[in-house]
Amino acid sequence: MRSNPISEYQACLYAAPCLALAIWGAILHRYTLRGDFIVLGHAIGFTAIYYALSASASALSNIALKTSAEIGIVYTLTLILITLAHRLSPWHPLASYPGPPLARTTSLWLTYISYTGKRYLILDALHARYGPFLRVGPNTLSINSPNAVPIYVCAEKSEMYRLPGHYDASGLFFKQDKPDLERRTVQLLKTLEERQSRTKDGFVEMSEPMYHWAHDFTGDMVFGGCNKYELMKNGDKRSIVGTGKRAMAMMDSLGQSPWLLDILWHLPFTARMRRHGDHAIEMMHKRVEAVDLPGYRDLASYLIDGGVSGLDLDADAVVAIVGGSDNTSITVTFAMYFLLATPEFYLRLRKELDAAFPDPAVPLSLNKLAELGFLDGVINETLRLASPYFNPRVIGRGGSVVDGRYIPEGTVVALAAHSQQVSPDNFYPSPQEFLPDRWLPDGLGPETKTNKAMLASFSYGAHSCIGKVLAYHQMRLALARLLLAFDFELQKGFDVAGFRSGILNMRTMFLEKELYVRVTRRPGVDLDALTEAVA
Repeated sequence: MRSNPISEYQACLYAAPCLALAIWGAILHRYTLRGDFIVLGHAIGFTAIYYALSASASALSNIALKTSAEIGIVYTLTLILITLAHRLSPWHPLASYPGPPLARTTSLWLTYISYTGKRYLILDALHARYGPFLRVGPNTLSINSPNAVPIYVCAEKSEMYRLPGHYDASGLFFKQDKPDLERRTVQLLKTLEERQSRTKDGFVEMSEPMYHWAHDFTGDMVFGGCNKYELMKNGDKRSIVGTGKRAMAMMDSLGQSPWLLDILWHLPFTARMRRHGDHAIEMMHKRVEAVDLPGYRDLASYLIDGGVSGLDLDADAVVAIVGGSDNTSITVTFAMYFLLATPEFYLRLRKELDAAFPDPAVPLSLNKLAELGFLDGVINETLRLASPYFNPRVIGRGGSVVDGRYIPEGTVVALAAHSQQVSPDNFYPSPQEFLPDRWLPDGLGPETKTNKAMLASFSYGAHSCIGKVLAYHQMRLALARLLLAFDFELQKGFDVAGFRSGILNMRTMFLEKELYVRVTRRPGVDLDALTEAVA
């Protein structure tokens, strides 16, 4: 009996691709590949097969095309079903941890709640429902327990921290130095007055000048004389601040699904964000070409002297500018909001500053500022209530145990920072209220609980922010200069509660309601003389 050549050919068409796909599946199971590489590989493979077979108009080629389509559909559906079955099965390593059913199946759930800007509130509510251990992704846990802090000592950062654009590099997350901090802060005072003079109602929006101040100073610190930002002087015509914040938000939300971030980063709508990084990289290249600049040593000088590679320099340029400016500026803005919303604390801080610096027309001592207890209390209380960050880490070899629960190696874990920072177990009484006295030695009375170790604004362990000391210097000096120079007044009818509820957190902060204030120069303050004094 003669065999049918078409049937034999069709059998070979099924067998060869199935073998190839089995090998490909084994590779994907063993190694983690970037999402854009996987999409590109599939696209090239199926396109090559299509054009190779469509070149012939024979009956065999028509069968081949149909067979290839069938195999592709079956392959894709099989991968999806097997993956979902494994993630929902009792054999998954995290099967015993509770959480929303959708979160067990896909990291897109965490991506979505991150994109809303209300992730910290959603996770807090879910922890109240499910308990201290919460499964928020197929391989991700959120832990609402102070005993999770030791995980941060040696665990590595998750893939969320990879820079878009796929630098084969690692960013610093920040050195410290003090170039021109006083000069830039006095420039901020003049900027506030100038902006207010251009308004019809005599009120100036507070957050934008703070962002510009922080960017200008950070540019000085990183690039020295090659800094070309000058946002306070020239404005932000290139939307450097807004683009940088959107890039951070994109990394924070889509970074929960790294494969998706890899893919979307190549699409046209991210071009503006890529150009933001290019601007910082361009200034770093100019700084490298300049070799040594007279005066102080900027961050770039330490990196260059240390033999840091070109790719790492580029990465540090992008990370340092955004990371070094965003947190300090938004914290000072929120501190002013909390102070103006509670006038008794505003007056107490101003009294403390007046006593420490009876002549504010001279450079302020950073060491003396660090000794002011109520000033630090205001900053710490602001950080506690306004920095609900999500800092995932990967459990290392051998796994880890938290509160008697075993967490397998390779699991992504994040401390529920906001929940811990407003927990009555750590901060009592009135953990939701702005009460700077809780950070003073006597606290809020004999029943006070102030667990300083649970303030997670700068993270913990080996990957904590190494710019913490500099950030405190910046925040202390900015608040001191603002209160020593001006009297502040909130806009009439300002919605105090609505401002706080309008906080959106996506590694950076977005404000649904703006903070408008009136600044009035205090008697005897001469900003021109002060400018000369700190020059």
